[in-house]
Amino acid sequence: MMDMPAYQQPAAVQIIRDKRGIIVGRFETQHLTKKTVARDARGLLVGQYDHRADVTRDARGVLVGTGNLLPALVLPR
Repeated sequence: MMDMPAYQQPAAVQIIRDKRGIIVGRFETQHLTKKTVARDARGLLVGQYDHRADVTRDARGVLVGTGNLLPALVLPR
């Protein structure tokens, strides 16, 4: 898998669960774009983190802040 070009590698998916074990969302790291996409439990986009620029944006593209703030967008309040 490591000898594949980046565009052929599947996105790495991390399932996010709450303290009861219920799936609340997932993070998909896209190797080619150097971005991590956050989706809610229904699969809807909630935001993305750009590793190169070190910024997090919400689903509309509005800047949330610097650094990886995706857990704050996915985890219930």
